[in-house]
Amino acid sequence: MIFICFFEKQEYYKNTDLKSPADERAQTPPERGLLHIWQSAGPSAQLPPERVLLSRPVLQTALGEHHGLLLTQGECGLVYSFGELLWRDVSVPVSTPLLEGSLLGKTVVHVAAGGFHCGALSEQGNIFMWGENTAGQCGLTEKVSEPSPVSVVDNDVVPPAAVRVVDLAFGREHSLALSAQNELWAWGSGCQLGLVTSAFPVWRPQKVEHLAGRHVIQVSCGAYHSLALVRSLPPKNYNTQNPPEKRERGQSPHYSVTEKEESFTVDGGHYCPLGVELTEVMTEEVKILHNAPVICGLSVSYSSSPVCLEDVRLSLEAEKRALQGQKSSSLTNINQRGKASTNRRRSLPGTPTRGSPRQRRSCASRPSSAGRMHSAAPKEAGDGLPSLDTEVWSWGRGSEGQLGHGDQLARLQPLCIKSLKGEEVIQVAAGSHHSLALTAHCQVYSWGSNMCGQLGHVNSPVTVPQQAKLSDGLRVWDVSAGQSHSLLLADGDCVQPVLLYCGQQQEPTSMGYVSSVCSGGQSCAVLADHNIMGFISAIHELASRERQFYCWLSSMRKLLLTPLRNRGERLSGPTPPLLSFALVCDPLMIDGFKYNVLFLFVSLCDRECLGSQQTVLAQLCVSDQAVSGDVDLVSLLYWPLQQLHQYSRVLLKLAACYDVLTTEYQSLHQGCSQYESLSSSLLRRKKEAENTFHFWKTHSGKTDLRLAQRRVVCESSNRSLTLQNAGRFSNHWFILFNDALVHTQFSTHHVYPLTCLWGLPLSPCFFFFYHSLLFQNKWLRSLNQALDQVLGGGGQGSSPGVMGMSRTASYTFTGEGRFKDAQYTGGWLAGRVHGRGTMKWPDGRTYVGNFKNGVEDGYGESVIPNKVLAKPDSYQGHWKDGKIHGFGKYKYASGEVYEGCFSDGQRHGYGMLSSGKLAKKSSSVFIGHWVHDKKTGYGVYDDITRGEKYMGLWLDEQRHGTAVVVTQYGVYYEGTFKDNKMSGPGLLVSDDDTAFHGEFSDDWTVNGKGVLTLANGDCLEGLFNGEWSAGLKVVGTYTKPVAEELEHKDRNSFRLGQYVVPAGQRWLCVFDECWSRLGCDTAGKGERTIAWENIAVSITSARRHSPDLTRSQTKVLESLELIPQHGVPVTTANYDNIRRYLTKACETPLHPLGWLVETLVTVYRMTYVGVGSNRRLLRQAVLEVQGYLIHFFSIVRFLFPGLPDDGGIIPEPPASKGRHDSNTAEQGVLVVCCSSLLLPLLLPRLYPPLFTLYCLQEEQEEAQYWDRILRLNKQPDQSLLSFLGVQEKFWPVWMSILGEKKQFLSPFTCSTTFTPSDKLLVIQKTFEELTQEIKPMLHGDFLWCMDDLLPLFLYLVLRARIRNLGAEVNMIEDLMDPNVQHGELGLMFTTLKACYIQIQQESTT
Repeated sequence: MIFICFFEKQEYYKNTDLKSPADERAQTPPERGLLHIWQSAGPSAQLPPERVLLSRPVLQTALGEHHGLLLTQGECGLVYSFGELLWRDVSVPVSTPLLEGSLLGKTVVHVAAGGFHCGALSEQGNIFMWGENTAGQCGLTEKVSEPSPVSVVDNDVVPPAAVRVVDLAFGREHSLALSAQNELWAWGSGCQLGLVTSAFPVWRPQKVEHLAGRHVIQVSCGAYHSLALVRSLPPKNYNTQNPPEKRERGQSPHYSVTEKEESFTVDGGHYCPLGVELTEVMTEEVKILHNAPVICGLSVSYSSSPVCLEDVRLSLEAEKRALQGQKSSSLTNINQRGKASTNRRRSLPGTPTRGSPRQRRSCASRPSSAGRMHSAAPKEAGDGLPSLDTEVWSWGRGSEGQLGHGDQLARLQPLCIKSLKGEEVIQVAAGSHHSLALTAHCQVYSWGSNMCGQLGHVNSPVTVPQQAKLSDGLRVWDVSAGQSHSLLLADGDCVQPVLLYCGQQQEPTSMGYVSSVCSGGQSCAVLADHNIMGFISAIHELASRERQFYCWLSSMRKLLLTPLRNRGERLSGPTPPLLSFALVCDPLMIDGFKYNVLFLFVSLCDRECLGSQQTVLAQLCVSDQAVSGDVDLVSLLYWPLQQLHQYSRVLLKLAACYDVLTTEYQSLHQGCSQYESLSSSLLRRKKEAENTFHFWKTHSGKTDLRLAQRRVVCESSNRSLTLQNAGRFSNHWFILFNDALVHTQFSTHHVYPLTCLWGLPLSPCFFFFYHSLLFQNKWLRSLNQALDQVLGGGGQGSSPGVMGMSRTASYTFTGEGRFKDAQYTGGWLAGRVHGRGTMKWPDGRTYVGNFKNGVEDGYGESVIPNKVLAKPDSYQGHWKDGKIHGFGKYKYASGEVYEGCFSDGQRHGYGMLSSGKLAKKSSSVFIGHWVHDKKTGYGVYDDITRGEKYMGLWLDEQRHGTAVVVTQYGVYYEGTFKDNKMSGPGLLVSDDDTAFHGEFSDDWTVNGKGVLTLANGDCLEGLFNGEWSAGLKVVGTYTKPVAEELEHKDRNSFRLGQYVVPAGQRWLCVFDECWSRLGCDTAGKGERTIAWENIAVSITSARRHSPDLTRSQTKVLESLELIPQHGVPVTTANYDNIRRYLTKACETPLHPLGWLVETLVTVYRMTYVGVGSNRRLLRQAVLEVQGYLIHFFSIVRFLFPGLPDDGGIIPEPPASKGRHDSNTAEQGVLVVCCSSLLLPLLLPRLYPPLFTLYCLQEEQEEAQYWDRILRLNKQPDQSLLSFLGVQEKFWPVWMSILGEKKQFLSPFTCSTTFTPSDKLLVIQKTFEELTQEIKPMLHGDFLWCMDDLLPLFLYLVLRARIRNLGAEVNMIEDLMDPNVQHGELGLMFTTLKACYIQIQQESTT
């Protein structure tokens, strides 16, 4: 947060709007981006630096051999040239630079200067070059006097793609470009290109293949050599083009730029520099600061401060703080990859940074040619501690040792400088014949030519990197290199930066608050800022302290942590605290100084490890630490806490630059308060850690209670607290920790987690006795604060009994009861388990689901072990008051599966039980009604093993009452059962139509009077005895009917359905469950409003617990959540709305009506599929469907009371009565019928088993009908029409054309529809087409008569070849709407039925 706030304040330093270049001289000099330039050698070497007076702030400077470029603030980034412009034969003084007009409107974000050529980079990543081009360094084949575009194209991909460039670096005869993919491209001449070629010049940019697969961070060019800063390859993956995966906090303290694409996005977890999570107020402050304007240029990417401590801190601590989107002046941004915003690109250069903020975002924060580093990949150092892992590669000419490989040989390909590995280099700079490298520790390494002392030491020549000699206390954070000199920008004793010069000339005079340095040829340039109201000095002060802080961290790792870790790894058992201390100190570097367990080991380590090595501690001391005598390790480790006071002080200084009414002032002042609060909190934690250390030192026997993160809050060793009514000689000692309350009595103790501690806990229950009111207030306050803190509060505490009523915690029950010894994890409410949770018992029982008021209630899943079968039972479904109650699925260890309703832990209501040992198959299935865990009422039992199906009444698990039994051999029985066997009158029919009607005494055993009717009509009446399949003993009379009686007697003279359960009394349990889901105790008895609310709640709950729903399913459920208008009278206008609602409701089983439809389909298929496909069950199946409609319609009328009774008429709306009176006969009357409203919802799903029964019933007639169809269709059309008696005037016209084949009408078939109404519509459409076909042949109005219609329609039916037409006709006749039987549709259906009968009886001879 400290880094964001001063980057986001632009309003105070807002400059004058840009004018045209002609008006530039009249403008007031800016306060930011002030340019100073001077020569480092030659006749003007002794002249002081010249202040270049420009009206516009300079964002960036680039210097060549004898020329330079300026990028100034403008509408689209204005570029100016000055110096000896040889390609134009002009000389331009720096005081009046020349505007490059051809770059206007190009949105330039970066400029670069080579020996004698120039380049500019646009926001879109396009390159523009001009200047000397004899060596091809401009990337073009002709002379380039004006800026011209140069394209970089990757030909390795198909199709070739343009490459977006983010950085440029130029030498005398070569140019380098860094792409957004971290690849390097080169063109020009010489070995410094690093290309695999011997043909020079290279006119077009080519990829440097030797660095392919590596992540190039920054490039820099000397006269004839090149440098590249490269991310080191990970040890297990040598393809670093793919960025490493993000690491979670605590795994690694770094993340790279590719791991953080959006630099201005604040993560859900906000952490300050000490690793303490920010509160909600602090988070809101960060959000406000993000939306504030950007201070001119402080957010730029081309920071000349390569040791930006914000970035190193981000790399080392992996703290995703809100300040990660902005950049401090103290370190180069290693982690940011921000996006551009138009208004920020024109911001002024920051202090102490430079460059265009637009460039920073558009170019992915790439470094400039002067050596700004963007990203360094982190790694774990050899000692396991965090470290930046970068490498420096060099190639080109090496005659002066400028390549750093220990020799003076040239390198045609990039080669890694081994001596700089592990030095954490973050910036490189190349002069004409020497090189510089800046590390994260503010140290400078130099090598190459040292003729003028430009390397910062006296050694010459230097072929390997050597550290520059700097005065004590100087921390370098920006470097640049020229022809024979070097410029360093460093922190000194004062706030103002120190400018260091290495070369022939003496150090220049002070130029104020310098933000960046630049060198080229024999010229030097710096950008500085005026310190207005102390704003700039405050930023520099903060940056300097951050760099000092990082250097201190590095020294701590080198001098203290690494030796401790190494020694701990060498030692085995005797000194575990030593290793523990090293592990404790790791969070000091990684997680931002989290002092949770540090002080438990400090004194031991101080004596054991450091001993008398006070010199080590003295080296770690900083200047502002008060040290008297021996250095204390504890105070040394607490020094980082003092940084919080520095943050607060700097925020106050920054706030003083704004008016008290501005948002900036309020944000800064709030940040100051937050840091002060954070400092107080950390000091309090320090005191708690020290008290805990002394507590354990005093009470060393409680080793099992020692946890690293545990802190002592208070304890009652002074008998300030004891149990009420405790004995005189009892010993009760209470210790309150920050996570638990410990009750100690003599040698035993009990630990009670605070997360499960309540004002009135279930178990155990303490009644404390306080010796004084003072102790009472102390303990209550401490207890409430500890509870508040452990529950995620601010630790402020609240009144007892109110705080933390609802929470999530884990607890193990110890008292008696259902939960004895059970371990629970989940929600709590007022000391009782409440909400969703998990309960586990020691015997293996588990429950995962909802709790309410301390018991299982709602949906849950349970596993109950079965010790006998060594397999567990499992249940998924609803609970109530701690028992299984509602609808659910229970899987028994024996293999049985019950899915249905429960009540008080027993099967009660509708349910289906499948049993058997076959995988995915059951030997038997029962579906029906249960009462108190027993089969009672109507149900269907399918004995798969025996091939029998029972459909009837049950009582206490036994068949009892009327029922029907069918077998796989076609035997049909209906009769009465008693005591689980056939007993009493019954009717038995075999597959060949042999029937017996009489008395039964056991299963399939006849005993008593009866009548046996044979298939041929013969009859035997008398006394029967015996088993049906084994043979019968008969004493009776045999009767053979005469021929006349046989002709008039139906072959199925026996009457079926005498002993079956009426259709209206079947499956009442299913409808009762539906009524129960609507909130009704019995059918139709309940509140309609409550029913609709239950529907909405059930759908909402189902949506919440069904994450895998498709988009269409989600939309349907969302529409069903809305309660429709149900209390208004139903009219023709809203009747369709009801039908559409019912259609949607029946499509999803999550709706009670949808569940009803799905269950009815299940029971219907269980009854009439398989063995139940017996043709003698057809009548029962039809009546059962009609029974479904009656019950279903009663539920619909309950929900929509405005619907009339079955067969009622819906009245017209009052507003439309007068309009419809004249044509009421034409429009007809809308009659509501349960079959027309609900049959389309049910019949499509019941159609397969029902139609199969119809086909079995009409099997013989269908065979006779199909034989006639095949025979009659062999005749040609003319012959068939004549045979059927169709008048010639109705013959089609095409019949007169010899040999022409043409279809008379569209194919007529009703087998593609399900409901009778749809089938009747098909017939009606056929009649209409027939009429339209005949009309042209006749004159005037024509009306059909049956004598004309029947033969012609008979012809159509014959040609249509409709299979199972008899089944279709019978199904339509049984289920059609009675309101249309006597209308036009009824007449058309009668015609179709007559055709079917006529075809059956038609003679083919």
